[in-house]
Amino acid sequence: MRQIRLKRVSDHQMIRAYIKERPYRLLLFTAIALSLALVFLPITHMDFQDKTMFRVPLAIIVWIIPWLLIFFWLLYLPTRRFLYSITITWTHVLITVSTTILIVIILYIVFTPLQPTSHRQELIGNATRIVFIIFVCGQCTYLANILLGLFTKNK
Repeated sequence: MRQIRLKRVSDHQMIRAYIKERPYRLLLFTAIALSLALVFLPITHMDFQDKTMFRVPLAIIVWIIPWLLIFFWLLYLPTRRFLYSITITWTHVLITVSTTILIVIILYIVFTPLQPTSHRQELIGNATRIVFIIFVCGQCTYLANILLGLFTKNK
């Protein structure tokens, strides 16, 4: 019995170390979890013929979010050897995951309102802009991580 407990602890520690060394796997996990959640959210089943963003139907934008996370995960696969710091990688992954989840939550709040008001829409618009700016800054950390890794390893 003790051997089984020790094995479970070591498996848990191994998984924890595996995630610490490769935080970009959190992007894939979040994409899968978000895809499963989107199946049950009513915003993905609504007809958005009159609601578009950047001339793209909103239903497509909602489903692009998990694919975006998978794209970032795929970017890490060939570039992980060029990365400068695991801390910067964690920063990018956490900012990307948190902002994409916030974007889905904001879209859910916008298109399934309890009491629509103009003040509420203005507040949601401002929140969306802030989340988008944070998302873009997070992507800049990924670019900085690669550039630092490329330039410091060559010296």
